[in-house]
Amino acid sequence: MPVEFLNAIGRLDAAAFQWLRAYHSPFLDPVMAGLSDIARGGALWAGLALLVGLLHPRRWPAVVQVLLAVAMSYLLADMIAKPFFNRARPFERYTDTRVYGYRPTTRSLPSGHAANAIAAAYALTRLAPEGRAIFWALAILLAVSRVYLGVHYPADVLVGCLLGLAAAGVVVGGTRWSYAASKK
Repeated sequence: MPVEFLNAIGRLDAAAFQWLRAYHSPFLDPVMAGLSDIARGGALWAGLALLVGLLHPRRWPAVVQVLLAVAMSYLLADMIAKPFFNRARPFERYTDTRVYGYRPTTRSLPSGHAANAIAAAYALTRLAPEGRAIFWALAILLAVSRVYLGVHYPADVLVGCLLGLAAAGVVVGGTRWSYAASKK
């Protein structure tokens, strides 16, 4: 790809970041920071999967798939893509950026939180289709929170979402679980 094209994408991403960051609410600041904190390391998603497994014991094989999807998204995002892209976080590049919550020490591209969230929402929807609206709403809110908090650019979140979707697609694949017996 030509360098000019990549530079143009970077400028557009930075402009979108600045525009999105202009919208803050004192009410949303602790909500977004709290959501981001409880989802660190995939903890929120593992907890939801385990809760479904406890409530529906016949769904344990699918719980394992959720955990594997989150683990694979972590490996792809944090262990492979972040070192490869080596992109500075917005608050490192723009020192006047206010960060709500903690300042991550890892690189910016892609968002690991977004990757985990989308992988988990996809896999959890297969595990417990009755909760799909909650899983996807949480995943999208969490992904958006990363830009809101000032720790990621929009492109970081988008790439993280794509990696999470790919990870869950590989792990879950076309698996269809039958839970008719577990509803008794």
